[in-house]
Amino acid sequence: MKDLRKLYFKFLKFEENQYLKDIPFWFGVKGAKIKKEKIQEVIKNYKKESYLTFLKNLKDIIYSENPLNLVLKWSCDQWPSFYYLSFLKREGIISFKNGKIEVLKKSFFEIFPRPRKEEEIKEIIEKKLKMKLDLKGPANFPFGIKTIAQYDQLPISISSAIFIVKKILEYLPLNKKFLFVGDDDLVSIYLSLTEPKIESLVVDIDEDLLRKIKEISKKFHLKIETKKMDIAKKERLKENFIGFLSSPVYTYEGVKAFVNFGVNQFGNEGGYGFLNLGDEAIGSRILYLEKIFFEKNLKIEEVILKKVYYPFGITHPEDKIIFERLKKFFPEEMIKKSPLIGSSLWIFNYIPFKVPKPKKQPLYAYL
Repeated sequence: MKDLRKLYFKFLKFEENQYLKDIPFWFGVKGAKIKKEKIQEVIKNYKKESYLTFLKNLKDIIYSENPLNLVLKWSCDQWPSFYYLSFLKREGIISFKNGKIEVLKKSFFEIFPRPRKEEEIKEIIEKKLKMKLDLKGPANFPFGIKTIAQYDQLPISISSAIFIVKKILEYLPLNKKFLFVGDDDLVSIYLSLTEPKIESLVVDIDEDLLRKIKEISKKFHLKIETKKMDIAKKERLKENFIGFLSSPVYTYEGVKAFVNFGVNQFGNEGGYGFLNLGDEAIGSRILYLEKIFFEKNLKIEEVILKKVYYPFGITHPEDKIIFERLKKFFPEEMIKKSPLIGSSLWIFNYIPFKVPKPKKQPLYAYL
């Protein structure tokens, strides 16, 4: 890990030097008399990336089939990827052959969690559980765990859990500690079954759920720890985490509390947050949640719709009421095979340093 940190700081210096050489020739900046100190200030405030973002970008390159397509993944132009590729080639980490990357430092494949497709994740889990998965079924069913209504528990579908695992593996830069702020969906199990190298901690108020997660973890030799906790009464754990997943109560205060707790567990190296969020009682309050995300230095990487949902089931009194009302329009079996609730998956990149408010500059100054 020390070598990776040295590589990070070396890259920051390399990137700064390249920017200083190249920026004066860019559109909107060319010909302008901008002092070196001004450019360095912009680089420090708005171009610098966290250590974990650096590792995530390295991971993207290592597993990339075509580095020229990184602009789609990173939503940028070709300059940043060129800097990374040039730096990695200079450091003897990669080489190029017929337009393809050859990874010379094979240990990186052990360090960075491998991204996987949903079908691949499904096959891995089915093989380990020795059963076929009903993708539309609740995520807790394969493990024989029931939901508890008093904790507002309602499991997402198995396909949803697999999709979330896919996205975590896509973003997670290391096989280090990942935090689950509540986990009645058992995504911690799905994640660890897929990538056993990842270490996780599940905190939840439901002692019975934690006991069952611990039993499953022991059975399959997974690196999952559990801790009973009311997150509303505790702000900080004793260690830092590189990412967290939360599926909070879908209320303004619920989302605020769970996100605050998750962000408080990040250190000064950055981190990635995953938030499963449905609109049950939030509505236009989402604007104020977005303000909280901003205040917590959470950069929104993605908001994904239509992939995460809760299968139809009767858990709460209102579920039975809406079921009876829908029966007036649709066949009973059709309703039971439909989603009860749809949600969105928000993915955040935590920026661990202050980002100053941008100063006024010319409209076309790409600096």
